[in-house]
Amino acid sequence: MKTRLPIKVGLVVLIASSALLTGPLYAQSVVEPTADTQVERQSEGKYQHGHQRSGMHKMLRKLDLTDAQKTDVKAIVEKYKAQRPDKPSADVRAAQKAEMVSLITSANFDEAKAHEIITAKQERKAAQMLQHFKMQNEIYQLLTPEQQAKFTQRLEKKGKKR
Repeated sequence: MKTRLPIKVGLVVLIASSALLTGPLYAQSVVEPTADTQVERQSEGKYQHGHQRSGMHKMLRKLDLTDAQKTDVKAIVEKYKAQRPDKPSADVRAAQKAEMVSLITSANFDEAKAHEIITAKQERKAAQMLQHFKMQNEIYQLLTPEQQAKFTQRLEKKGKKR
């Protein structure tokens, strides 16, 4: 019986000390991510300079493009990036938000105004999608027949996931 008390005390001390050590180690890993974690994120292909990579980037990376194809793809992307309309200024976005808030909070709902806001947003989105599809088509035309088959297969697979 005398031996059980030191064993219990030892277990309590062991548990308490591990709990005390775990807290600072966890806090340090949260506050200061190690270089290993940053390398892991980059190697996963999910992040580049703090931004999530696009699905198109991932798809092209898996097609084993030649250096010439990579250069051509970059040129196409830059061409379309230059054509991309500028994002609305902060004043314009604030005005749009104020317009939506006034529509929502008004005593009488103006359905015509709501349709106008919806239509404007749909037109902007449609123009963006059209430009994106054109860019993808130009890139597709650069690929070899084997790469095109792989590209098509990946697009279909991506569509099934959604």
